[in-house]
Amino acid sequence: MSHNINSFSKLNEKIKAINGIPCVLEALWDGDTSGWYLYLNLYYKRRTWWFKEIFQPHLSKKALGTISLGGDIRLFSGQVPPWPEAELAKEIGKLASEKYGLTFYMPSEEPDDDCPSWDQQHLAIACGKCGKLIIPTDSAHLPKDTCYGCYLKQKSS
Repeated sequence: MSHNINSFSKLNEKIKAINGIPCVLEALWDGDTSGWYLYLNLYYKRRTWWFKEIFQPHLSKKALGTISLGGDIRLFSGQVPPWPEAELAKEIGKLASEKYGLTFYMPSEEPDDDCPSWDQQHLAIACGKCGKLIIPTDSAHLPKDTCYGCYLKQKSS
């Protein structure tokens, strides 16, 4: 997904292009060799007309794009806040919520790819340290009830 979303107007264009009723805007972290980014998905009800009513028993999901505002080198330069992607996502998520009446879902303001997607929340547990929703790890070397960020903080202290 290469479409960078860096403003509400770009997000709004993407949402308007969907032939459906927006229900949930999801912002989840992922990362690669160039750094962490948020990817945005939209859950929506498709417009299917049946007796002039919208009928759709389940939601569809569409990838909209990513929010990436710099590589991880900024962590060493002291840039504050360290994750402006989260600040932008909250800002445009609030605007989308106000405009479309949708739910904005972002389970973590810090990079963490162990958080559940909106439709996987039923599989999640709360981190025993910070309360963030996580999908329990299947690693024999990591605690099952603690997010990786809290695990690293505990290990380094």
